Amino acid sequence: MADATLDSELFVLIDNVPGSISRTGETPKDGFTGADHHNVAAAAFPVGTKYQVYNTGVSAGKAGYSTFTYLQVGTQNAGAVIAAKSICAQLSATVWYNVTNDPDTTVGLTNGFCAVALGAMTNDYYGWFWTGGVCPEEFVSGLGGTYPTDDSVVAVSPMALVDLAADAIGFGIVAATTGQVGFSCAGD
Repeated sequence: MADATLDSELFVLIDNVPGSISRTGETPKDGFTGADHHNVAAAAFPVGTKYQVYNTGVSAGKAGYSTFTYLQVGTQNAGAVIAAKSICAQLSATVWYNVTNDPDTTVGLTNGFCAVALGAMTNDYYGWFWTGGVCPEEFVSGLGGTYPTDDSVVAVSPMALVDLAADAIGFGIVAATTGQVGFSCAGD
C-alpha cells in the first residue's frame, strides 16, 4: 500500500503512556516548547509528568482535552530526524519513557504507546510530547496539518502504529497483534 495522510482534526489519540495526569489546565512556563524545559539535556520536570489542557477549538483545531507527557528521546531515525508531528514509539523495553521515531529500532509499534513530537529534538534530550486527546493546535501550532498513514485508515476505526513505506512511524488500523493508540473520525 502507498502511504497517505490524515488531517490533525480527524483523529484522537488514546493516552496509553504510564502514569496519571499531574496538572490539569496548567501549562509550563513559556508553553510546552519553552527553551528552558523542552529539548534539554537535563530533565527540567520529572520524566512522565503529564499535563492535560483544553483545546477550545476557537483559534485552531477541534475542541477537546489533550494530554502532554514529558519524555526522553533515545536514538532517532537517521534518515528522518524528529520534527514537529513526528510520531514516536517506545524505544526500550526497560526504559519506558525513552522514545524514537525509527520504526526499525522501536519495541513499541505494537504496545499502544504513542508520542507525537512538538518540534525538533536531539538524541538523549528531554521534552514534551502530545500523547492523548485531540490535536492541541492552540498550544502548539506546528501540530496542525496532516499526519502519515499507511492508507488503511477508514472512518471511525481504531488506529495503531505502523511501519510506513517511507521508513517512518505512521498510523494504520488495529490488527490482532497491535495496540490501539487512537481512533479516526474519517478515512485517510
